[in-house]
Amino acid sequence: MKKIFILLLTSLFLFSCTSKNEQTNTQTWNTVIEQQKTILALWDSLTAWLWVDVSDNYPSKLEKKLTQNWYKYKVVNAWVSWDTSDWLKSRVWLYLEPKPDIVILVIWGNDWLRWLSTSDLKTNIIEIIDAFPPTTKIVLWWMDIPMNLWPKYRNEFKSIYKEIKKEKENIYLIDYFLEWVWWVRELNNSDKIHPNSAWYDIVVNNLYNFLIKNNILEK
Repeated sequence: MKKIFILLLTSLFLFSCTSKNEQTNTQTWNTVIEQQKTILALWDSLTAWLWVDVSDNYPSKLEKKLTQNWYKYKVVNAWVSWDTSDWLKSRVWLYLEPKPDIVILVIWGNDWLRWLSTSDLKTNIIEIIDAFPPTTKIVLWWMDIPMNLWPKYRNEFKSIYKEIKKEKENIYLIDYFLEWVWWVRELNNSDKIHPNSAWYDIVVNNLYNFLIKNNILEK
């Protein structure tokens, strides 16, 4: 009888310890989740994973690089194929609920393909930026269009990003560096438009260095 009592007492003790450990582990995991910040990547099909594995697009590679360097960020890939500034502006409210800490905004290609006026593009971008709370860090990607297309329109197109930066001093303007990858055959897929994994590697390295240099990331 005494042995049975001791056995029961030991079992209760072990069960209590296990429960406490499980509770501690759960609390620790919840703390990690709460501490994890969010980066929202807004772009069109160029940030998708056409002809590459889902782990090879730039948001996935960026998150991996951040994790390797002890940054607790979840990078959400919010791509929409054929996206335009008009379309993004109309649905930007969908991206407010997750309360992203950083928004990487790239919107351009399908606008100039539609010959959208630069004044409309500028207005749309500003309205997208203004939709997010002031505490959100907005990284606006300065873009360009091919040199051999419509010189006047191209100059106007390039200028709006600097104009937006002057009007919105709290945003971060990242320089255009896609010329390093844009027309390089071995970095693009067979359609010569959408990137392969190596293309994304270059973009991620440049983007990561920009985030570090401008103290945008937090540990």
